This record gives sequence, C-alpha cells and structure tokens, in this order.
Amino acid sequence: MQKRISHIVIWFHHFLLFTFLPLVLPLKPVCLIWILGMSAMFPFGLVLCKMMNIHLLSTDNPLSVLGGMIAVAQAFFIPVFILVYRHMPEYLPFTIGLLGGSHFLPYMWIYRSKAYLFITLGTCSSALILGGYFVEQAFTLVPLATSIVYAIGILLIFKELKTYAV
Repeated sequence: MQKRISHIVIWFHHFLLFTFLPLVLPLKPVCLIWILGMSAMFPFGLVLCKMMNIHLLSTDNPLSVLGGMIAVAQAFFIPVFILVYRHMPEYLPFTIGLLGGSHFLPYMWIYRSKAYLFITLGTCSSALILGGYFVEQAFTLVPLATSIVYAIGILLIFKELKTYAV
C-alpha cells in the first residue's frame, strides 16, 4: 500500500510547489528548477521510502522490478527536457506533463488500478490542453491541474485499497 501511495504523494508535492514558482521567479530559473526537480524525483522517492521503512526496490517480485524499470526509464526523458528548455522553454510544462504523466500507465496494469489510468489520462490531457493552448500561463496552470489530478488519484488509490482489503 505505502509503495503505491508514496510516489504519487511525491509527484503531488512536487507539482504543487511548481505551481507557485512563476509567481516569484523569472522563466529561465523556473525551467531549470523544473528539470532539476524532475531529475531529483526518483532519488527523493528512495529517501522518502527509506524514512518510511518501505522496501521500494524489492527484487523478489517481478512486478516490483518492472515498476522500478518504468520509474528509472524516466531518466531518459531528461535530455528531452533539456532540449526543450534550450529551444522552446515555454513548452516545458507541456513536455514534462505528457512524458511524466504517460509513465503512470503501466502501473494501471501492475496494480490492476483504474486510479492510475485516471492519473495518466488526467495528467496527459491537462498538459496537452493547458500546456499546448495556454502557453503563457502553462507554468502555473499545468502543475496546478496536475496537483489536482494527483490529489484525486491519491483518494482513488485509497478507495481501491479499501476495496481490496475487504
């Protein structure tokens, strides 16, 4: 249970923080914080799991290994984020939202969870619509929408876990 919730909580807090950055910083530093923040997500998740005594990287279950591989694959998106930052920084929320949101789709199958489908579709559609069509406000709207999607996703995961516990 804690494994399922911990990485969504990390993403939720991360994007909630990102919502307010454009209010206090110019675009270039905000973009760099987004990229560095995305790079720090997995290591931060490992530290959080260690503090909560969760064995995130258990190798006894093949599905745990698959889940870890899906999470680590996100590291290959970082060069894409850097390229977007260098050439079209205003589209960074669009890119991070779509690529970051899409990585939750396999968790729908791993955990047999409709909540992860909601998180994937909600995050990706928010990034597509808000990051693609409202580019001027994307650095505020995309993380705000993503935070809302993750908050609802957390509630849906808790609901699923209660259903399975019965």
